[in-house]
Amino acid sequence: MPLLGPEDPAPFVERNPGGAASVLFTSDHNGVAVPGALDGLGVPGHEMRRHAAYDIGIDAVGKVLSDRFDAPLVTSSYSRLVIDCNRHPGAPGSIPPVSDGTVVPANADVTDADRKAREDEIFHPYHNAIAERIQAMRARDGGVGPIIVALHSFTPVIGGGFRPWDIGILWKDDQRLARPIIEALEADASMVVGDNKPYSGSDPAGYTVDYHVAPLDLISIGVEFRQDRIEFQAGAEEWAGRFGDALERVLAARPWEGRRVA
Repeated sequence: MPLLGPEDPAPFVERNPGGAASVLFTSDHNGVAVPGALDGLGVPGHEMRRHAAYDIGIDAVGKVLSDRFDAPLVTSSYSRLVIDCNRHPGAPGSIPPVSDGTVVPANADVTDADRKAREDEIFHPYHNAIAERIQAMRARDGGVGPIIVALHSFTPVIGGGFRPWDIGILWKDDQRLARPIIEALEADASMVVGDNKPYSGSDPAGYTVDYHVAPLDLISIGVEFRQDRIEFQAGAEEWAGRFGDALERVLAARPWEGRRVA
């Protein structure tokens, strides 16, 4: 029996798929949907409004950036508590029984068949959409690019500790885009910028980087916005604008041409 029914949303959404920019935005933890067959995962509604379930504020940020740059955006529809679209299938945390203190009863005894259904109907369709968009953009642009910008948000406090960064730029091995973006953001003294903070982009690297970026040696970054900066529309627009200003300057300068920074 299929996991997703006729009343369930599609596993991914594409915005501006024909955008002219050579930049592709992705959002792995964008949505908070749960398949009807999983009966809310057994998680109380108020817990589904926490960061454990999705990246708060990032949906609005992605839409602003996609429209500003005339760039495609691919977003996941389902909560990361159903399956995390930035974890390797089968890895710890892919289908978490507990996430940041939130207990997920429906994930306590997931069978191989249950796991496969979530992968086949949610995880892989989302990543297939990204792969197909990359292929279409490369065909249009003569086999070049695109630049991948993976959008995320992070909770201001974890384990009782405050995270001071307003925005973080994550990278794995290649800093062709990361270093110029960090420098452009740091030019604004009012902003606290994380260099591979609050997470490292390489320890471990997310599935999106490993699967889409590394095989094609694409230029890419992960961007983490602190949630209290973007949880409301006005803040999302402000911080999408501040990041967008830096990205625009770096894209115009193209500092990576002819060299690799690593």
